[in-house]
Amino acid sequence: MTAASFSSARAARMTADALRGRSIDCPRSGAIQVVDVAADGDSWPIRIRFTARADRWPVHRTWETTFELADVTDEDEPGTGEFGDDHAQELAANALTLLLEYLATGPGGGIREIDSPA
Repeated sequence: MTAASFSSARAARMTADALRGRSIDCPRSGAIQVVDVAADGDSWPIRIRFTARADRWPVHRTWETTFELADVTDEDEPGTGEFGDDHAQELAANALTLLLEYLATGPGGGIREIDSPA
């Protein structure tokens, strides 16, 4: 089995599990904590949607990002043969980094807000 055969369903599920409950400090919004995660992994790219709360937000906010197979493979290194916890942890960290970038600079960068507060 090569890296190119990573199961998207497994990748989405494991990434959602790795993201659920994570927290990060943000100078703009205070402590942000992921409270709910949904994953769609029927095929690549996988889509991760997560709801987060923060000290300075009056309501929970929901964000969505996608990851391509290339986000977990490196053509210069042989594939591990299976999507592992290290891959899931990396994608979860990437999702939070994209969120922080969005909060600092505005829309763009591979993440979007869903049902933004009015």
